Amino acid sequence: MTKIKNLLYASFGEGALILVIGAIALAVRRPLIFASLGPTAYELVEKPLAPSARTYNIIVGHMVGLGAGFLSLWLLAAWNAPKVVSVGFISSPRLWAAVLSVVITTATTLALKASQPASLSTTLLVSLGSMQTLQDAFTITIAVLIIAAVGEPLRRHFAVTRLVEPNRVE
Repeated sequence: MTKIKNLLYASFGEGALILVIGAIALAVRRPLIFASLGPTAYELVEKPLAPSARTYNIIVGHMVGLGAGFLSLWLLAAWNAPKVVSVGFISSPRLWAAVLSVVITTATTLALKASQPASLSTTLLVSLGSMQTLQDAFTITIAVLIIAAVGEPLRRHFAVTRLVEPNRVE
């Protein structure tokens, strides 16, 4: 019975996080749902004891990813390179911007003890061109703050009640 309970709580917990963000997105008519929020919701609910599920890691990790994406576009003058989603292929400037943004994000989050795997998704959204405007940066920031705020009580609940199997933290 516990496995079924875990399956239901995890599934509906993650769904609830995305629903809250989606409802807010509908209300304010902004695209507050993007790819890197899925793994963040997963960690909050299914790996509540993992350091990467902590509010600090979520916020700092995604903000570092966001900044690294913008920095890599600027450093490599890749801002106007074709956006991968629009053209269906990756140009050399976008490839190098993606590589540099991942390196910067990983090094910085590790140095800040803010490891957050989904931050690499955020940095790729920016460096590959899917979300590279100032408005996109604002949207990402607001969505990350929302999922962190709404997800923290869920994370604590799952960590305390152990409804999901705890992550082995080494």
